[in-house]
Amino acid sequence: MNKPRLPISSDFPAGTHFVIKEFDVPLAYVPGQGWFNWYGGSPRPYESSRLNVGNNWPATSFEEWLALVARSL
Repeated sequence: MNKPRLPISSDFPAGTHFVIKEFDVPLAYVPGQGWFNWYGGSPRPYESSRLNVGNNWPATSFEEWLALVARSL
């Protein structure tokens, strides 16, 4: 089985929002495509109705977000 590769910032279009949910779930909002959960290294569609005030926040940087993806592998 191939190990998922870590994404790089150029994999995402301008305007993508990188979000952390509940301290360890890396989410990304891709304009025009919606929300994706990157836990485990592969993007899966994510239902944004699960987000509410207090359980998520913007990542301070792409690198912070990417570290969560790496730890989830």
